[in-house]
Amino acid sequence: MTAEICMMNRLAVVLAADSATTVSRWVDGKREERYFKGANKVFQISDIQPVGLMIYDSADILNVPWELIIKEFRHHIRDRSFNTVEEYARELVTYLSDNPKFFPIEIQNEKLVEASKGVISEWIAEAVEGLKPEQFHDAVVKMLADKVGAIADLQVPECIDQNHGDKVAEELSTEVEKALLALAGLAGIDDLDGSGDLARAAIMEVICDPGFYLDTTGLVFAGFGDHEIFPGMVEYESQGLIGGKHIFQKKGAYNLDQHQPAFLKAFAQTEMVDTFNAGFSFDAFSSVLAAMTASLTGFAEEVAQKSGGNFTAIDDVDSLIQGAQKKISTSIIDKARKEHSLPLRRVLGVLPANEMAELAETLITLQSLKEKVTKPSETVGGPVDVAIITKHEGLVWVKRKHFFDPALNSRFQLRQAAQHS
Repeated sequence: MTAEICMMNRLAVVLAADSATTVSRWVDGKREERYFKGANKVFQISDIQPVGLMIYDSADILNVPWELIIKEFRHHIRDRSFNTVEEYARELVTYLSDNPKFFPIEIQNEKLVEASKGVISEWIAEAVEGLKPEQFHDAVVKMLADKVGAIADLQVPECIDQNHGDKVAEELSTEVEKALLALAGLAGIDDLDGSGDLARAAIMEVICDPGFYLDTTGLVFAGFGDHEIFPGMVEYESQGLIGGKHIFQKKGAYNLDQHQPAFLKAFAQTEMVDTFNAGFSFDAFSSVLAAMTASLTGFAEEVAQKSGGNFTAIDDVDSLIQGAQKKISTSIIDKARKEHSLPLRRVLGVLPANEMAELAETLITLQSLKEKVTKPSETVGGPVDVAIITKHEGLVWVKRKHFFDPALNSRFQLRQAAQHS
């Protein structure tokens, strides 16, 4: 996991991220995780234009590090500019489609087939769970009919068309069908009519829900487009590649204007920013609501008994309690909004850029401290990278870790100077 913050007012954007990364592998059937604290998550996506990018969740796509891709993209656009931050985002997510230099089709197919085999395994396991061996065949046949029949209701992602999804499923169905027949054989099912249809159904299941079955990466773009006076932020989720097409989904966007003075959002681990922003942690708030329901029920029973009333005569007691809970929670949220969120945004709207950077770094540090003292593993930590983006100064680093000492690498500095001259 990670902790990242995007903070904006009308003058500047601040991007801040920790450096922790998690590497997982399977050893003798057990999942092992190792934690490192040197990952780069904040990037400049143009050498000239005032736009930056943060990544979270998976650090690579189809085994290619995002850091490498982003730097290649920066070289790709060179001195080009775009009217809005949204256009920078669209340029990157479409840049990855039909790009065999990064993503050979064999690797794309390998990932999709692997995920589809996992779907088949889950379907068969669910179909035969709790049954006797002699019942396996009929259960799997019924499951096959249900899953194949459900294909018509599946919707492919908006960034590809239905024909493309059908074509990929048809091309890879034979390989997935082999795995299906092998699993069926282990379950004692020798003949299974329609296995090819079920294989295609499994592939379409993955294609239509790649965010669930494939590795995903959050992409947070922020800064100023050519035609934007105030900064904006747009968030995408990258969901891998299928048949040469990059699968992505827009998760949200926010642009400041004359009416909206500031913006603050955390990504991945968000507890500290939620507490700072709303005045309470949403985890704690959920616990309070759960306890409130139980307490209101007991309180209602006690009032009825002491007043001589018949509590069981109230046939809609659950709806009454839910209504009371809703009123209380609405009141808490409204009070928090007035006393925390709105004043915070007013202050953020006038904060100088350097103080915004200090605040963002502090919130990341607090999140790291919370992880350190409350959880057995530190999934947030390491140096905090902080960048400020303004309309005319562009992206400047306030804090940035290096794997080398720039003072010892004069040739590197000369190369950089020659590149930007």
